[in-house]
Amino acid sequence: MLIEILSTSLILIGSLFLLIGSVGLIRLRDSYSRLHALTKADMLGFGFVVLGVMFSVSSLGEALKLVIIWVFVVVYSSIVGYAIANSKKKRDA
Repeated sequence: MLIEILSTSLILIGSLFLLIGSVGLIRLRDSYSRLHALTKADMLGFGFVVLGVMFSVSSLGEALKLVIIWVFVVVYSSIVGYAIANSKKKRDA
């Protein structure tokens, strides 16, 4: 019972961060601000969601797969954020 409440709470917190990042993407005017808001909220939100799901899985193997997916998303998001910012910088110069 306590694990389910903790898992649900973490997933809801993660969803809230993802929602805040989406609102930031829509509301902010500067491309760099949009990118910053989206990448920070995306990583934090996805991290909380993965952590919440990790509490509800039944085996260590499934939890390890979730961690591997999270690490992949962290690396991929950093690379994509850099590529977008670099492209914007080159286009504006």
